[in-house]
Amino acid sequence: MSDSLPSGPPSDPKPATATNSPDEATTTTSSTTTTTSTPEGPTPPPVQIPLSWPADSSLTLDWIQNLISAFDWSSKNLSPSELPLVLPVPVFDTLVLTASKILHKEPNCVRIDDCNDNSRVVVVGDVHGQLHDVIFLLQDAGFPCEDRFFVFNGDYVDRGAWGLETFLLLLAWKVIFS
Repeated sequence: MSDSLPSGPPSDPKPATATNSPDEATTTTSSTTTTTSTPEGPTPPPVQIPLSWPADSSLTLDWIQNLISAFDWSSKNLSPSELPLVLPVPVFDTLVLTASKILHKEPNCVRIDDCNDNSRVVVVGDVHGQLHDVIFLLQDAGFPCEDRFFVFNGDYVDRGAWGLETFLLLLAWKVIFS
């Protein structure tokens, strides 16, 4: 894959060439425009990597959205062994320990008592480490909030290529709403 993370956008293009997307370049002359494919390698990450734990130790929706973007980008551009470049071990440890403290205080079965007439409960079956399916589900159903509850039934990590990232994302949601 890569030895280092891209640090930003590619260098300035040659005159008369503007990059429209990672796969296209448009060349403009006096009266014509030509679009051609150009392999440019991986696109820069959508967020500043590596991720850091919030200074006040309070996770926010923005932090989780950055986590989602970073995991999505790294799953497509880095090898699994490079996860510590995206989520450093101290941040990983803090997330796991914070969630662990919350989970140890809860019973195995948790009641959802905060429902009102406008509340929705989204029940999710086995996700099997399919990170991109979980990201799609969260975006399609809407992120968890005070009137949208998610119930994940288990089997978070087996079989899928991104089981660890999937589990860490679910832990982050648990932390933010506890």
